[in-house]
Amino acid sequence: MTKLVATLSLKFRLLATVAMLAVIVVPGMLAAAQTAAPAELTLSAGDGEKLFATYVRAGAGHDKIALLFHQAGSNRHEYDPIVPTLNALGFDTLATDQRSGGQRWGYANRTVSKKGQSESYAEAYADLQGALDWAVARGYRTIIAIGSSYSASLVIVLASLNPGRLTALASFSPGEYFPQKDRIKKTAASVTIPFYITAGPQRQEQSRVDEVLSRTSSDNIKRHRAIAGVHGVSTMRKDQNPAGYEENLEHFKAFLAGIVSG
Repeated sequence: MTKLVATLSLKFRLLATVAMLAVIVVPGMLAAAQTAAPAELTLSAGDGEKLFATYVRAGAGHDKIALLFHQAGSNRHEYDPIVPTLNALGFDTLATDQRSGGQRWGYANRTVSKKGQSESYAEAYADLQGALDWAVARGYRTIIAIGSSYSASLVIVLASLNPGRLTALASFSPGEYFPQKDRIKKTAASVTIPFYITAGPQRQEQSRVDEVLSRTSSDNIKRHRAIAGVHGVSTMRKDQNPAGYEENLEHFKAFLAGIVSG
């Protein structure tokens, strides 16, 4: 009888141990588990045209969102490896297929496919405006716009034309890519919100950033001079920048952490 009681007691202790282990969560696992599955959305651009996008929630109750805009010839999937990092920092994400883009990363740009052709960089501004309007309408209190190449220039315009609506912007490889001479450098000089700007270490990449910043004098600008990098947001993708993606991503995360804590 004593042996039976001891055996049962051991079994109960083992079951209790298993139950306790079942609820132990490694740091970061809970946030990952709570991240919602990507949702396909169709938004209205600033001019009323259809804009296809992917929305990922970092978890319930978050009031921060990162608006993600791709480079030329690309689509929203440019950000696929980066979205989990943003979610882990508490940012919901909205990645758009702008009307200026194309097939890349194994996916088509659905907005371009719907229109039948890729349109100009300047025309794509309406897509950025539509994404910002969508985020504001949903009550997000912290909104950061992230741009890549031509859209890195357009997020500067977005900040200038929407005072008080954006919390911060991040510009990866901006330049004077538009017919209007000096448009981006003039606009950059008017931006007062936290402004992250970076590009690859190549001479042309850095000279474009120099030009964009040539009329700025504010301490709101955080420039990262990458040691190893490539054009656009791809500088934070391992498959595009194996030598430098990690350092570039960590630097950007530090900027975002400052936005959140501030």
